[in-house]
Amino acid sequence: MRELPSSYLSPKLRALDVQKKGRYGIFAVKPIAAGELIVAWGGTVFEGGAFRQLSTELMSLSVQIEDDLFLTPDRLGPGDRVNHSCEPNAGVRGYSMLVAMQDIQADEEVCYDYAMTDGSPYDEFTCACGAPTCRHQVTGQDWKQPELQQKYAGYFSLYLQCRITQLKPS
Repeated sequence: MRELPSSYLSPKLRALDVQKKGRYGIFAVKPIAAGELIVAWGGTVFEGGAFRQLSTELMSLSVQIEDDLFLTPDRLGPGDRVNHSCEPNAGVRGYSMLVAMQDIQADEEVCYDYAMTDGSPYDEFTCACGAPTCRHQVTGQDWKQPELQQKYAGYFSLYLQCRITQLKPS
């Protein structure tokens, strides 16, 4: 029996080789409507201590889902290779799904801002997304920026949305 990936990738998307971005990119092959589910990540949930024992590559393919919990793919699939952009067209729904934040045209790369899921420093890097609003450094603290909180309202992972709500004065 063929082993399936542990994530879902919409049939309207394809993983393509993009060497300048590190290896892969996810691209629309058909138009995608705003709000449409495009990726659902699956895998194993690791607590922080065990998570930090994983390889750097596996950690970089993981998604933080709670303060000290990380969803890590069991078997890599194309849905685990969505790149970061400081001007994303996809956002998070719940803890482990990506939806289109706007209409996405065929041949357009699907990206999300890792500030929507990352609340700790496990995958910080120098950004080269090329967006006019590029932050140049992606950190686990970016979710705290008021301009990002406003820009991505409704598209943060639930645990980050709870943190943001707690920061706001009553």
